[in-house]
Amino acid sequence: MRLSRSCLLALMVLSALFAGCGDDDSGPMGDAGNFDGGPDEPPVMHIPNPTLVQTMAPETVVAGNRIDVTCVVLDDRGEIYSATGRTPRIRVSPETSVRREDGDIIAIQSGVVEVTCAFSDLMLTDESPALVQIVPGSPAEVVTNVDRTSAEAGETISVTCETFDAYGNRVPEADETATMSVSPTDDGNTTDGRTTTFTASGRYEVSCDVTGATSTAERVEITPTVPAAIVLGKVPDLPVYAIGQVVEVVSVVTDRYDNEVTDAPIDFVSAPDADATLGPNRFRYFSDGTYVVTATVQPPTEGDADVSAQVTIVVDGNGPSIQCSAPTDGGMIDAVPGSSLTFGGSVADTSGIESVQVNGAPATLADDGTFTAPLTVDFGINFVDIVARDEFGAESSHTCSFLASNRWADPASTFDDTVALSMGMRAIDDGDPSGPIDSLNDLLHLVVNSDGLHDQLHTSLLAANPLKDSCDQTIFGGCVHRSRVDYLMSRLGDRYTNLTLIDGGMHAFVRLDNVDVQVEIDSTTYDGTGWMFAEYVEIDLDLDVSVVAGRPRISVRPGSVVVVVGPMDSDFGTIGDFIFSILEGRIRGILEDTLRDYVSTSFDTVLDGVAGGLDISSLGATFSVPRIDGSGTLDVNFGVDFASASVTPGRFLLGIGTRFSGPVTIARPTLGVAVPPGTMGSVIRDDPDLRSRSMGVSIHTALFNQVFHALWRGGLLQGTITGESLGGSFPEGLSATLDGALPPVAEMNEEGEVDIGIGTLNLTLVYPGLFDEPLPVTLGARASADVALDGGDLAFSGIVIDELFFSTREVSLDADTREVLERFLISLVQSLVDGVLNDSLPALPIPSFELPDSLMEYDIPPGTELGLQSPLLENEPQHFVLRGDFGSL
Repeated sequence: MRLSRSCLLALMVLSALFAGCGDDDSGPMGDAGNFDGGPDEPPVMHIPNPTLVQTMAPETVVAGNRIDVTCVVLDDRGEIYSATGRTPRIRVSPETSVRREDGDIIAIQSGVVEVTCAFSDLMLTDESPALVQIVPGSPAEVVTNVDRTSAEAGETISVTCETFDAYGNRVPEADETATMSVSPTDDGNTTDGRTTTFTASGRYEVSCDVTGATSTAERVEITPTVPAAIVLGKVPDLPVYAIGQVVEVVSVVTDRYDNEVTDAPIDFVSAPDADATLGPNRFRYFSDGTYVVTATVQPPTEGDADVSAQVTIVVDGNGPSIQCSAPTDGGMIDAVPGSSLTFGGSVADTSGIESVQVNGAPATLADDGTFTAPLTVDFGINFVDIVARDEFGAESSHTCSFLASNRWADPASTFDDTVALSMGMRAIDDGDPSGPIDSLNDLLHLVVNSDGLHDQLHTSLLAANPLKDSCDQTIFGGCVHRSRVDYLMSRLGDRYTNLTLIDGGMHAFVRLDNVDVQVEIDSTTYDGTGWMFAEYVEIDLDLDVSVVAGRPRISVRPGSVVVVVGPMDSDFGTIGDFIFSILEGRIRGILEDTLRDYVSTSFDTVLDGVAGGLDISSLGATFSVPRIDGSGTLDVNFGVDFASASVTPGRFLLGIGTRFSGPVTIARPTLGVAVPPGTMGSVIRDDPDLRSRSMGVSIHTALFNQVFHALWRGGLLQGTITGESLGGSFPEGLSATLDGALPPVAEMNEEGEVDIGIGTLNLTLVYPGLFDEPLPVTLGARASADVALDGGDLAFSGIVIDELFFSTREVSLDADTREVLERFLISLVQSLVDGVLNDSLPALPIPSFELPDSLMEYDIPPGTELGLQSPLLENEPQHFVLRGDFGSL
């Protein structure tokens, strides 16, 4: 039968009172410290006198954890004096190092604190306080200090890192492992440890990174160094100018790293002299002739070298009969697609102009030869076909082109959300942690089921020994039962994890079944080992998803961690029941602290490490594009900046900004990168397909236009193409020297095809047997192409020239000549479009997660990469969308 606790204690009391009776030679119980008196005298009860307080506390506590304090009162014989019914006052010095919360003392400030027990009713205070070392917790924040906030291209910026836990304690060991990151990334820059050598000018955010800690970034500005090169252009850019026409010579000055130097002082000199100048770089000539304008950059320059360039201006009184002025031929305008503008130009003819048509409709013609016509603006390259007829019926024609958009991306900055990554619930938790990793929860399952969790629990319980060493029962102030309990070992049953999306982040749930703790009991009435059983431990925590200092971060939401220890029991038996009742609270506290710290720290570290490994490495390097004439390659740098994070219960969405830069050989003015109409990243923002496919990536066509713009400024549309390189039956010696005044512009049509426009492509054509002299040709075209996925690349095929526009200024072409020329120009445009589409972007920028090497402790091989498996391509409004499953690549 099982005795009640009151009966058990009564037996213990009787045992203590009569233990000295009978023939036992051990002497009176007074020898045990409770009674006085000799063999022949009646025993005299000794009343213990409390004289001393001892404070028991752990030697080391991690900031954020409780300081478990035990207060023991000793009597004048050194025996434990019962403090039952008395509440000690626990003093901590300095008090600012702790926080008192619901009766618990929480360590917050690192350093040594004195913990003192005092009993005011006994007028006793511990004269030798316990010393507790509070050590910093896990890294929570890292502060970045830069040696300077500005530098010239080619110079180096260094950082020092200061890491703190959630309570502001410095974590020096984390400082040593901190790494330096720069946002946006740019492969023109080189990072080595804690220093970065910047070659690309612009504004950057520099930060120290420690996994699991938020970063405070410092902004630095990199300015170009001294001028090293200059290129020139003409506005308008015409092969021949009319007498008195204003010609502006524009320039772009760059340093040795191809950064534009916008404030370089330049001297412009015309030879022969211009008849009139309008400012330093605008000229008018009133006589036929060839004029050369030389632009020279004033010192200082790279290596003190002469930095200059020349441009030729041909003036002919019999010059072009048709000119476009509003907009200019090869110009860019800011206009809403679908809106109307008044197009303007001028015509000249010694025989007099009878009529002008613009795109087949009559224009309004003034007496001075100027004309206007209403025009509806399309996005991208617009073509204006002008036909002028003199009074004798002779016609001359010319096609002008201009680039229109109402949204422009700065080529020197990252443009947000050109790439978007969306993950559905199956990528977060597919409900099956077995097999290959195909969700983020699979990683958490590995963490919870690793030896690390048990090892941490074992270490914490060992450090807490003795779990108990105190008096359990007193009579008349004397201790009649005392016990000491030490932890021996522990075991964990089944472990489960669950991860769900919530607004702003994710919710993690952990359940540990059958958490058992074995202890050794040494007491007055019982010695032996026993087990304490917790039916389960459940842990809930929220994780915030954000972008900090240009890097995606996942961190535990402050105050969100809740630990619940389920019902507990033991196998101590009847005698040990009361020990269990005393010990239960202590074990619960250790389980709560240890498991809370391990789960929150490891989940924070693992998921933040995964997020920090997110990149688009398929294009995260300088890539080379063949020049159109085969004379070499154009090298383009690719920069990335994580722009936004948006998490709802339905999806996890990251927006990524991109930037492309390279050499500058085109000096023509630019408004920037034309951005097609539509919302960035909208197609996968609330993607119903993510219910069946766990991951999606969308790439906006603006990214292609970014690439095209960078390549255009680097001279993509400059060079000489031969008939032989085009194939077909073209005569030997045929060649075309190209100079593109506008960048190619792409957009997606309603059928999901890619439309591309090429405009104001000025050719000098040599065509043996067709023309006796080199022929100036102005060319423009619209083309469309089908797109499919070929491995990691987009493959464009079925290129169709939908519209071809060309004019030869004053040269009249008969039908046969025009047909031959048109056949060559179609072949030329098809070759250009094929090269622009298929060569300009070697691989799609598909984001993937490179897992940190620290996950090796969970048996995850180093270099493991998670990303989009078996993607399928679908073209949706202005987006290339790839959908597939999340998993190991």
